[in-house]
Amino acid sequence: MDHRREHNPQGARPLAQAGGISRRAIVAGTVATTAVAAVLPPGNVAYADGQDADMVAFLLLSEALTGVDIKTLAPEFTANSKILNSDPGVDPIQIKDDYFSWIKDNDQASSFRKLLEIAKDHPESGTEIVTAVNASDENVRFLARSIVLLWYLGSWYKPEDLKNKVASPKVVSPKAYTQGLIWQIAGAHPMGYSNLQFGYWSRDPHDPSSPGLFNPAKP
Repeated sequence: MDHRREHNPQGARPLAQAGGISRRAIVAGTVATTAVAAVLPPGNVAYADGQDADMVAFLLLSEALTGVDIKTLAPEFTANSKILNSDPGVDPIQIKDDYFSWIKDNDQASSFRKLLEIAKDHPESGTEIVTAVNASDENVRFLARSIVLLWYLGSWYKPEDLKNKVASPKVVSPKAYTQGLIWQIAGAHPMGYSNLQFGYWSRDPHDPSSPGLFNPAKP
């Protein structure tokens, strides 16, 4: 039996919790970047041996840190009774692969492996993952912050920069620019890119009739 209740741990919602977050505050935190179009990869991506478990651990970690349901982060995720044996799935965007590779390549303190091990040690509880991350060393905690910002903004904030309270973010890919969770929360789209229906701007951002826009989860 899967005790994760269909992979919706405490606090996780189909998309980020929007209560108390104003659109102005969200947009104010967005880094101005050059507008680029989304690039769709082939749909036949296969994971190497052992990569499935690491990717599932990354998704469990990301779900716990962001508060966003795993099926939003990885739309084709297929749960197994043993959660770490689940299939991360292959979707048209594959943004999770971009993020995973970027973090792995830019982790200067070897903290990413520690974060993945934390997720593997607590696969059934997002709360326990967060608690373990908070109890870890400074490098692990700041990498976790970088991962949250990456999912929300599509930009990489170096852990060292976050420690020093400076910001020199880098958009990791064209897809990352368009796929940041921030746009769905704000009910908006990045500058220069939109896949929304013609005339969407005439409706309130949280109008249920607006396709593809985020609506706060009902209590």
